[in-house]
Amino acid sequence: MKHAPRLHRMRLVLVGTASITLLLSACSSSRSPGATNGGAGGTASGGTDGGSVGGAGGGTASGTGGATSGGSGGATSGGTDGGSAGSTDAGGAWGAIAIAVWTDGPGACPPSATKFDVTTVADLQNASRGEGSHAADPADACYLIHDGSYVQSGSTLPVYVKKGGTSAAARRVFIGQSRAGVVIRGRATLDAGVSHVRLSNMTFDLTGYSQSGSFNTLTLLAGSDQRIDHVTFTGDCATGLAGGAVEVDGGKDVAVEDSLIEKFGHCAGGGHLDHGVYLASGDGIVIRNNEIRLNSSRGIQFNTEQGTFGMLANVLIERNRIHDNGHADYEDGIVLNGGGTGTISNVTITHNLIYGNYYSGLRMVDVAYTNVVIISNTFFGNGAAAAAPGKSELNLDSSGSGANTSATRNILAAGTQVLNSCYDALRRKYTLVDNVVQGTVPAGTAGNCISQSVVQAPMFVGPAAADFHTQNAAVSGYGAYAP
Repeated sequence: MKHAPRLHRMRLVLVGTASITLLLSACSSSRSPGATNGGAGGTASGGTDGGSVGGAGGGTASGTGGATSGGSGGATSGGTDGGSAGSTDAGGAWGAIAIAVWTDGPGACPPSATKFDVTTVADLQNASRGEGSHAADPADACYLIHDGSYVQSGSTLPVYVKKGGTSAAARRVFIGQSRAGVVIRGRATLDAGVSHVRLSNMTFDLTGYSQSGSFNTLTLLAGSDQRIDHVTFTGDCATGLAGGAVEVDGGKDVAVEDSLIEKFGHCAGGGHLDHGVYLASGDGIVIRNNEIRLNSSRGIQFNTEQGTFGMLANVLIERNRIHDNGHADYEDGIVLNGGGTGTISNVTITHNLIYGNYYSGLRMVDVAYTNVVIISNTFFGNGAAAAAPGKSELNLDSSGSGANTSATRNILAAGTQVLNSCYDALRRKYTLVDNVVQGTVPAGTAGNCISQSVVQAPMFVGPAAADFHTQNAAVSGYGAYAP
């Protein structure tokens, strides 16, 4: 039984001690042992200037899906995409649902926007802050960032957005000339109160970054209508401290789409608080069509810290590949930690491929949940590397975990076991009903929250190549590719 400690997160304005380090070796996709420290807690910083960055790397992903990646810098991912046009499986056409498949194009400003060309890091800093030569720019300004390397020096972030647009039709836009060509070697923040902003078509690379105190690659503070798309967040598997590649702190109407989120944290050990996406508080959050892989701890972490950070409501996690995250026990594809006044409500997790994560595919901690729906996802081979006996595809942290949660129409192809235990969750309305299960199911009362299972082999086309289309007609209506 694993009890989750309540790990406190520091919200500090950090200048910190920063340095440029040399990358001595590329990040490997192999698992490295780490200390077992559990729970779904974590720490991360608010949006602050601080630190410097150097080193090599960069890159983009397009039409994604591999089980592992190459060396440092986040070059194009391997594996298979969301389906091949014209191919069919036993249940119908493949490719009707695309998962973590996107097309990158040349950056272009909206026709109605006022365009400004950005070619230096100093100009990017002024543009994002609305200072210096950009102090009088209109609210609907669009900054076309030309290909090049924009290196943070000292404690001034390359991108610190302090002014937003006026409406969804008049956003302030920061767009790269090309995703692979615009490489920002540093961090970014959308300041509190900044709304109607879009960040698109660029790469943030923390390879070689060093800073004291907690930090994220991108921090989204309380604002509304914040759009992040076609962005690569990468690093060296040795950089990150008690945060995430992307963190949402209090935003409303936030979307992160068509992005590669990888290699945040200390992957060789000690990175238990380093995550891909960190959701601390907010309302109306969409995480869609991303590949989230190879992060030190969890791929996506919900953690309201018992209400210290606020509440999470109306969250959609849709059409993502979430795989190969974690390097120690209790590090998962997705974890939901809601307790005390920090309720997590109206969450839908659907049409995701969740596979190869270290401890579990999706884990729930504590009990402050309302209307969590886990529907039409494919879970495969999660927990295979873990040592703890509770490793599983779906996971309840302990007695008292999980409430008001339904999992249905999923494929649960267990690397170890489908669920560790129901504990007392059935009376809290935690149910697994009408799922395809392949693997061990708890016996007796430990499995009483599981019912109406379809016991079939999914017959995936190529799990070794991360192709999880099913060839079994009996399960064609289940899993991530189901209609």
